[in-house]
Amino acid sequence: MATVNYTLRIDESDKRNAERIFKELGMTFSTGINIYLKTVSRQKRIPFDLATNYRYDVSADTSATASLVSEKENAYMALDGLLAGHDVDFDIEKAKRILSK
Repeated sequence: MATVNYTLRIDESDKRNAERIFKELGMTFSTGINIYLKTVSRQKRIPFDLATNYRYDVSADTSATASLVSEKENAYMALDGLLAGHDVDFDIEKAKRILSK
């Protein structure tokens, strides 16, 4: 698979937050971005809902914790399937340990 280098401008705090989350999931920032791009290509759409003037108040959602755990489990399952056969920097065992907490 041929790769290309690409430079883009992003907010520093957004990058820092994303790097932290990707690291918790056992992957590099580059792998996280590549997963996003592969998902866009596969689904032929932005892989989440876009809305204007939308605010989600997590504190008002009493099931937020259970929902986040479920989302992590679903994300792991999706990543496992999405990454099958691809050469990416993803530590499956680390992701399993994180999800088992």
